[in-house]
Amino acid sequence: MIVTRQKCVLIEEVMVIADLHIGYEAVLENEGIHMPRMQTAAIRDALIELVDRYEPDRIAVLGDFKHEFSRNLSQEWEDVRYLLSMMTEWAEVTLIRGNHDNYLANICSRMDIPLLDSTILNGITLVHGHQSCDSRPLLMAHEHPSIRLFDAVGAFIRLPCFLYDRGRKIVVMPAFSPLAMGTDLTMAGPDDFLSPLLKGERTDSLEVYACSDIGLLDMGTLSGLRSLGWRE
Repeated sequence: MIVTRQKCVLIEEVMVIADLHIGYEAVLENEGIHMPRMQTAAIRDALIELVDRYEPDRIAVLGDFKHEFSRNLSQEWEDVRYLLSMMTEWAEVTLIRGNHDNYLANICSRMDIPLLDSTILNGITLVHGHQSCDSRPLLMAHEHPSIRLFDAVGAFIRLPCFLYDRGRKIVVMPAFSPLAMGTDLTMAGPDDFLSPLLKGERTDSLEVYACSDIGLLDMGTLSGLRSLGWRE
């Protein structure tokens, strides 16, 4: 398994991404918050770059392909079909069901793409992470982990990151969505995690690898980051 700064994992000829949350802008619009619909185009461009670089035989998505829980919004019908059509032209596609994917089957079944609760690739179990799973080693998503890095005057940047629980053989992926940064680990306690695989567990020894334009940054352990004294 190889983790990359582009927020994807490579398992031999399989490229794994997670948490696209297509339709996020439409959900915000329904709540009275208007923003440009830029996410699908950004994800498309990132996927094209990754496929050109890694030439995968299969693309696996670890859940939350779409964002709306209760139905398929018109943006989701259009943009999910658009991205899936592109992906199936490049490679075989494997979709893992996430907690936001209640109605994704209505779309992917029409495209003859199965929607799975989990799968195993080269001995590694792939799940979304919103449900318990005893299989190891495990690759999961759901948390959207990120960290904040401060400069001397208190300004900060926020970077998506991978988590590695070496003892329990669990790797947690960052969200592929540019809009869904998720859990800020520099401020989160054990009870702030979303997944039952992490919530309430000892997380101090989690290893953190941040995704940046200059590469994948080894940030040490979560306890080490918290000991630096992050600002609210």
